[in-house]
Amino acid sequence: MKPGRIPAIMLVQFIGVACLLPAAATAHVRWFVEAGSAPAPVPYRLSDPAVWAWALIAMALVATAVVLDRKLPAFAVPKTKVRHDVMELMRILTGMSLLLTAYDGSLIAPHLEAVGGFGLALVLLQAGIGLLLLSNHAPHYAAILLLLLFLGMSIHFGFVLTVEYVNIVGIALFILFNALPDPGLSDRLKPYSVDVLRIFTGLSLIILGVAEKLHPAALGQVFIADYAWNFMPLLGFDWFDDRMFVLSAGVMEVVFGTILVLGVVTRLNILAVAVFMLTSNIVFLIEGRNEEALLELIGHLPIIATALILLVLGSGQRLKVTPRRLNVLSIGAYPKAEGWA
Repeated sequence: MKPGRIPAIMLVQFIGVACLLPAAATAHVRWFVEAGSAPAPVPYRLSDPAVWAWALIAMALVATAVVLDRKLPAFAVPKTKVRHDVMELMRILTGMSLLLTAYDGSLIAPHLEAVGGFGLALVLLQAGIGLLLLSNHAPHYAAILLLLLFLGMSIHFGFVLTVEYVNIVGIALFILFNALPDPGLSDRLKPYSVDVLRIFTGLSLIILGVAEKLHPAALGQVFIADYAWNFMPLLGFDWFDDRMFVLSAGVMEVVFGTILVLGVVTRLNILAVAVFMLTSNIVFLIEGRNEEALLELIGHLPIIATALILLVLGSGQRLKVTPRRLNVLSIGAYPKAEGWA
């Protein structure tokens, strides 16, 4: 039997046994807000001036990013060892996040609590994937199982909720494309590994921005009310209420995601995203909410790894939009990413 085949079979057996156990209703916490605690939202209408203003700002920011990408100098790609090291961090940080989240009985994010027999099966699967990644044992099997975990989450939580974490698909494909044992297939797919990671991360940001902050925005408004993170009135902008703050945050998240999908100014964009993530953790620590800070850090480990990959390798080799062309590009000077042994 080939290496890596036994762990994969054992994980499948775990699923089969656990699925026979009785299932319970799914419950979860999103945005550190208890499910069902959010009041009926007061959504903005498309005709509201604030919506029009932010729509124009968003389009201007995306257009500026596209133009700026053409004018910025090309950054040198680091040496082989640096590229290999950040890819190792992707494997390690993702494995740590999966294992720690599984230990808490959650799936992918600490706020998604798995319940019932099928939920237990997914938790065991996730723990196994984490162990495979941390041990660097058959990472291509771990990547395939990670895709199956996402599919299982779609069944357990529903696709609408699970799709918010579609960046996991990008991470799985990135690992898979760089760890395929078939040299021919690996050579064909490796050049797309950074691109799919970037695109799926951008899609996740867009979906999160829309689902949690723009429509219907209930969770975002309750979070801001509970945690008092709206600092704009302190700066003298009394008219900038919690509702406006959530709208602004949602639009910016969509902007960051759109720029990632387009593949322009990728390093600057992902750096801005990383700064915002780090800021939220720092604020939690300043407020003495150490548990929330730890939960957020654990959930953000795969995103931190993604940010490091994109900071080092840029937008990718194939799928990118430029001011001159809207198509699939091949950047011949970009070196191939190294896979795992």
